[in-house]
Amino acid sequence: MEMVGRNEACPCGSGRKFKRCCLEQVEKEERIERLTVERDRLLAERERAERELAEMKLGEARAVEFERRSGAVLELLEAGRLDEAEAAARQLVSDVPDSTVAVERLGRVYEAKGQERAAADEYRHGVAMMDARGDGHFCDCCRARMVKAIRRLDPEGPSPALGRDPQ
Repeated sequence: MEMVGRNEACPCGSGRKFKRCCLEQVEKEERIERLTVERDRLLAERERAERELAEMKLGEARAVEFERRSGAVLELLEAGRLDEAEAAARQLVSDVPDSTVAVERLGRVYEAKGQERAAADEYRHGVAMMDARGDGHFCDCCRARMVKAIRRLDPEGPSPALGRDPQ
């Protein structure tokens, strides 16, 4: 609707001034439209927040499940059930391939089985994953632990630097 002055003739054709005729109804419709737009925006925001919350809960559930499975590998190692520990660690790496913890668990299994070269290779893989992600994603002690294990298990093989160069 084009703008009509308050004191102009009402566009409805009643012959009365706009302010005395249809202004109140037009303002009411405009308020309803503004409120409808705001309601729709708030509903969309609420839906987005609910999706994010559901994703967070799913992420938390996955993290809890990962910790349980990771701990199970360690328990199998402690119990001397090395083949089962290896199968569980391999499955963990397969299911969560971007997890350095899973890679480290598999390295620990190989180490327990006396497969030092395979263990060192897994630790190298874990260090390379950490280095690819850069600073701020992992604590230096986790990386240093794997580097020291590489040096201990495969002193003749390639070994990453203990500390990372700041870039």
